[in-house]
Amino acid sequence: MHNLKRPPVFVYVINVDWYFELHWLQRALATLNAGAEVHLVMGMTDPRLIDSFSRYGFICHQWNIDRKSLNPIFNLHGLMELYQLLKSISPDVIHAITIKPNIYVGLIFYLLRVPYLLSITGTGIIFSGKSLSTKLIRPVIRLLYKASKRKDVNRRIVFENREDRAYFINTGLCDSHEAVTILGAGVNPDLYEPVAEQETDAPIILFAARLLWDKGLGDLVEAARYLRSQGLKFSIQVAGIIDHSSINAIDERVLEDWSREGAIQWLGTEKNMPSLIAQANIVALPTFYGEGVPRILIEAASCERAIVATDMPGCREIVRHGINGLLVPARNIDALAEALAQLIQNPGLRKKMGKQGRRIVERDFSEQQVISETLSLYKELLS
Repeated sequence: MHNLKRPPVFVYVINVDWYFELHWLQRALATLNAGAEVHLVMGMTDPRLIDSFSRYGFICHQWNIDRKSLNPIFNLHGLMELYQLLKSISPDVIHAITIKPNIYVGLIFYLLRVPYLLSITGTGIIFSGKSLSTKLIRPVIRLLYKASKRKDVNRRIVFENREDRAYFINTGLCDSHEAVTILGAGVNPDLYEPVAEQETDAPIILFAARLLWDKGLGDLVEAARYLRSQGLKFSIQVAGIIDHSSINAIDERVLEDWSREGAIQWLGTEKNMPSLIAQANIVALPTFYGEGVPRILIEAASCERAIVATDMPGCREIVRHGINGLLVPARNIDALAEALAQLIQNPGLRKKMGKQGRRIVERDFSEQQVISETLSLYKELLS
């Protein structure tokens, strides 16, 4: 992987441990297995995860990052803490993931001069949010991204979808020669294998995502209420992490209220996603969040499940309208209800779409393809 006498030292800088496990563990393991020394710098919330990471062979470092804080003093403290950590590790390559790590590492380059990657895992709430706070902070974030642009920097900016890449280039947030697209996190098609739907008169619609309002669960509940008033029989299963550190988190009491009402079946956090998807007939994600490529949609397509998603960047990468699922305008309850009804009432169409989705995953979204493309970028930065 390199021509140094010692193993290359890689550092992943990421906001929180559970996000790393869900989306980045396999790529980091591949880096470790390629002979690198791998450090993880992150907010650590679960001692069991940290123990697991350490057993794999990663060197873990606690970083006191508050993902939602806009306090400039606290953020300056987080920046200086990260700088001291990175200086002590003396890495050959830094890979930053999500917005705060990206901004901090881009600024720290002025002091450390280490090759780095920034992963744009969707534009997130900062670029898609409508609240006053996000509108006020957005110009600052743009300015900070632009501040990290230098002609002498050896870096790559990695996007999960082509539309985000185009947006960053067109708005001057990065240059085209450093911008690379790697489609999502990928999945292992052998793990997420096709499973025939269970025959039923009441199909199961699965919503599995971080439980943020921007992911569209509220819209799904509204569409479901309308469809039930029209006599359609189905159920909605909801699984996901309640992200208390996000300002847009859905309160657990809301989920419990919906569950008592019969609007949803609240499953909590589920680890066995292949089994969960196998029990479902349709997977829905009516998100209006700035997505990268939603992992649940890749998983659903790999398991041959038809999808209903919003016509948004990231969703459009994996869902081809009328081919492996249906795309609807964001925040349009009527269109969402119509798409769900179409799939609820047509098992033949679901089956046809599921098979097309599997082909798309095998061609473009395999985990091994994502790992290979990521390791190639690391080799470029080390050379």
